[in-house]
Amino acid sequence: MIPSKDHFLKLLAQSLPPSVNREEIVKEYELHIEEKLVDQPHLSIEEVMAQLGDPVEIAKQYGEAEPISKGFISRNFVFCNFMFFFIGALLTFCYHVYEDSILSNAWGLLAKIPLTIVIVYTVFWMILGFEIGREYGLLGEKLFSNTVFISLIPNVLLMIMTLFHFIPVNWFQPILTPTFIAICVIMTFLVYPISKFFYYIGVRHSI
Repeated sequence: MIPSKDHFLKLLAQSLPPSVNREEIVKEYELHIEEKLVDQPHLSIEEVMAQLGDPVEIAKQYGEAEPISKGFISRNFVFCNFMFFFIGALLTFCYHVYEDSILSNAWGLLAKIPLTIVIVYTVFWMILGFEIGREYGLLGEKLFSNTVFISLIPNVLLMIMTLFHFIPVNWFQPILTPTFIAICVIMTFLVYPISKFFYYIGVRHSI
């Protein structure tokens, strides 16, 4: 058993491969240990160390990770989010241009379940945070933040263009009611904290 936090962090720093930012990883684990002690005050420092596991084995995981996979998972989530907007734009176009098409009918179906759309989209952000946390642990925090902020670009742009009427609101009828607009604005601001919460859940599963 690792006797203390300092001993754990020292072993971790010594065992990490030179290809990674040792200082950053050690600092992230130090913060994680402190958070666990605050969140679970009934645990002793020895019990927290036992939950984390062997620092040498943890360090090996960083040596075995493929750097390219980080960019891959980030691009996948960014791509999926942009596809949501592309499909939404396609359905909107078909709804106004091809009234009797399958895609136009699909828009009519979505108009009946706007809250379901919000729920499904929120689950997407939960999965994003959890998967990055589970796959990369504390080392994935920057990757997580970058992925979320890049993915949010179309969300923010669409929100601004809609609120300031750069895009005619009637294009999105009957979905875009005042209530639905308010929900979308609120959820845009909540996306990051929701995803971050599930990122930390993923981190807990990775350790």
